[in-house]
Amino acid sequence: MKTSRGAAKAGAMTRLGRVARCSRGSALIEMALVTPMLLLLLASIFEFGRMFHTRLTARHAVIEATRFAITGNQLTDEEGDPLDRASSIRRIVAEKAYELPVTPESIIITPADGGGPEDVVRITLNYTYDYAFPGFIDALPSLSFSVAAAMRNEPFYGTSGS
Repeated sequence: MKTSRGAAKAGAMTRLGRVARCSRGSALIEMALVTPMLLLLLASIFEFGRMFHTRLTARHAVIEATRFAITGNQLTDEEGDPLDRASSIRRIVAEKAYELPVTPESIIITPADGGGPEDVVRITLNYTYDYAFPGFIDALPSLSFSVAAAMRNEPFYGTSGS
C-alpha cells in the first residue's frame, strides 16, 4: 500500500510541476495587460500638469497686463512711437504668456481703450488648449477656458488728484 500511496504522491507532484511550468508565461501576460494602463495613467498625469501650467501662465499674463493697465502707461513700438493703451495692454499679455500662442482677438479689454483715471479695467483672455498626445486629441473634446482680472485705474500722471 505504501507503494501506491507513494506513486499517487509522485503523480500529484508531477501534475503540480506541470501547472507551475505553465504559469511562467502569466507574468508576461499580466505585464502586457498592465503596461498600457500604466502608460495611459502617466500620459494623463503629464497632460493634466501641462494643462494646469497653461492655465496658470494665461492667468499670470492677464494679471500682469491688468497691473500695467491701471498705471495709464503706454509702450512704444519698434520706431519709438507710443502705442495706444489697448495695444500696449495686448502686447503685455502676449509677452507675459510667452509660450502660449495668444492672438490679439483672444484678448478682450473692457473698456476697449483701457479706460480713464478711476475707471475699472477688465482684461479677459480666451484660450483653447491643445493636447500634446495624439490619442487625447482624437478622443477628448477641445478644452477652452477664459481667465480674467479687473482693477480700478489709478489717477494717471497729470490728471486731477495727483
